[in-house]
Amino acid sequence: MKKSKLMRLISGIMLVVAVIFVFCALSNPALGSTIYIGSWAFGGEQWRVCYKIYVVVMMVLFALSFFVGRKENEK
Repeated sequence: MKKSKLMRLISGIMLVVAVIFVFCALSNPALGSTIYIGSWAFGGEQWRVCYKIYVVVMMVLFALSFFVGRKENEK
């Protein structure tokens, strides 16, 4: 299996897992516990932002997997 196809397969699986994880995490009414750092609280809204960033990163990795190996083919 070529490196580009393998990377695309792995990143696709990671994207699906990320979407399922975020769906399950956001449907949880507790949405994790609040963490206090000094007087600053890291609560539900901050967890939502982190989960959304996680999915965006996985989408970017999936998109980048289409560009792996192009330099090898150009030579």
